Amino acid sequence: MRRLLLIPIVLALGVWGMTGCKPGLLPTDDAGKPKITLDRVEVMSYFPWAELPTRTPMALGFVWNVNNPSGYNIMLDNIKFTVSFEVAPGKYIEIATPTYYDRIYFPSHTTSQYRMVSVMDSVTMRLTLLVAQAPKIQALDLKADDVVKNWYSKIGDFDFGIKMSEGMAVFSTEKGDVFVPFEGKFPNKK
Repeated sequence: MRRLLLIPIVLALGVWGMTGCKPGLLPTDDAGKPKITLDRVEVMSYFPWAELPTRTPMALGFVWNVNNPSGYNIMLDNIKFTVSFEVAPGKYIEIATPTYYDRIYFPSHTTSQYRMVSVMDSVTMRLTLLVAQAPKIQALDLKADDVVKNWYSKIGDFDFGIKMSEGMAVFSTEKGDVFVPFEGKFPNKK
């Protein structure tokens, strides 16, 4: 029984050790490792709003800059992150976790762009707000339907913040796998 309890702890420490995060540094600031930064978010496809429970799709493109400072090619094996939309000033709610298994190479000493497109829809967003995010919606005294409709009416002008968090990319290199945490925010208003 004791061994079963130790396995998750050892795995967690192993992943933490492989990311090499140093105190005081952002996850993407490790020297010598690939660095992933958000360039922008684009509306890839947008449909006119239809009242719920009708599904209204929304496709967003997340454009990432992938910097490979090493002297060898690296291959992106998989990547994921959590998307959060702003519901009130400075208050974000997680709505999706896109995960991709594209295998793409990035040459040494370059910064390349990588676009990830995520298709969401109004019904899924509403259900996320009513179930998984219900405590946050209730704490802010908001109505799920109004929040979703607001996002759809303002996405074209990016009148609310979009935050990407809990990002993790796995790169295969000639020296083994490299785990790179990352995050981003758009629009990046200062």
